[in-house]
Amino acid sequence: MIENFDTKLGNVKIDTDKIIDFEYGIPGFENLTQFALLQPESTFPIMWLVSLEDKDVAFPVILPQLIRSDYEIILPEDITDYLQLEKPEDAVVICILTIPHNKEDITINLAAPVIISLRNKKGLQLLIESSEYKIRHYLKDEIERNNQLLSVQRDGG
Repeated sequence: MIENFDTKLGNVKIDTDKIIDFEYGIPGFENLTQFALLQPESTFPIMWLVSLEDKDVAFPVILPQLIRSDYEIILPEDITDYLQLEKPEDAVVICILTIPHNKEDITINLAAPVIISLRNKKGLQLLIESSEYKIRHYLKDEIERNNQLLSVQRDGG
């Protein structure tokens, strides 16, 4: 346990078993390789991927299925091998949010999810080649789309 670790979210305790190794960094932050996923109750369901090497770096992230219930990705075999994934439950998939001053303009990056292996504690950000997923989807639009999708499913349409 690392006591009083200074992060963008303040001083936190981080279990050393929860440290995630991003061997290749995250695009734009390739020099940072050690992160932890924090889940403060005050921002639920938003979590934070915080750097353990630069206290000023923390990415707000969320489980994409909370925003888009039909979100689905297929991982290339080299990625599943690298992360030692044998079944879907071996990984956590999160997407980075951009939270500007105007909360109406929050976006979610569905085109480049962060994949974290629960088996070997490695992580990476994967760029998906898909016309369906973009780097910036407005969160309010995605929630509205998802509510319509769930309504159709619920009503049997």
